[in-house]
Amino acid sequence: MMPLLTQNNDLRPHRIWNWSIPALSAILADGTRLRTCPSAGICASVCYARNGTYLFSNVLAAHTRNLQLVIDDHLAWREMMITELHQTRFTRPAPPRLLPISYDLIADDWLRHWCETGTPAIRIHDAGDFFADWYLDDWLYIARQTPAIMFYAYTKEIEMLQTASDIPANFRWLASTGGTQDHLIDDTVRHADVFPDEQTLTDAGYSSQDASDLLAVLWPTTRIGIPANNIKHFNRRIAGRTFSQMQTELDERRAQHD
Repeated sequence: MMPLLTQNNDLRPHRIWNWSIPALSAILADGTRLRTCPSAGICASVCYARNGTYLFSNVLAAHTRNLQLVIDDHLAWREMMITELHQTRFTRPAPPRLLPISYDLIADDWLRHWCETGTPAIRIHDAGDFFADWYLDDWLYIARQTPAIMFYAYTKEIEMLQTASDIPANFRWLASTGGTQDHLIDDTVRHADVFPDEQTLTDAGYSSQDASDLLAVLWPTTRIGIPANNIKHFNRRIAGRTFSQMQTELDERRAQHD
């Protein structure tokens, strides 16, 4: 069996492993189409996970295979994930993390201890999202069974996460702008917005996660900024706006036609 969790060049230096399913939607083995990002909005038109290497046939096949494992028997998949997370590569001792911010800035006691122990992080959904309540419940169960590992996710399923119960300390999430639930985001909600560049991000009072994706959960702020990927056709569509601004514009246009 191939490993369920992988690493890309951006995440490997930070001891982050990732789990991916197809972005936006996928066709299952029985021919049905499953929407994997139910609350996607304007983000779908500028989604980095629908571009470049994500479209390679072998990459897309691997992500579809992951999704199919979940759909075919999610309880068996859940146990497979737990078994993998108990392998040596996830449990062997590691030095404290070298971070681009001081440990003193990490206000959360659990996160600070996690950084000191150097254990891995699992980024859930390098592509895709929590497409069903039961699927989120499976991830929460996996996190409870592996309490030393930190799990984190960007999500547009804000209501689902806000109403979830018994979220363990080692499971962290932040709202991702550009979706149909953006109206649920304010400064009490940890969230990430995509900006055209670092300067615009800083001027808006956001803290960048560009130096390490872990900063998305480590910065002592609810306002996380992500500089846009330098993808020319996406940059033309973004046209100097943030994802939240683009979604607001889309919502206003739709309201005018209702």
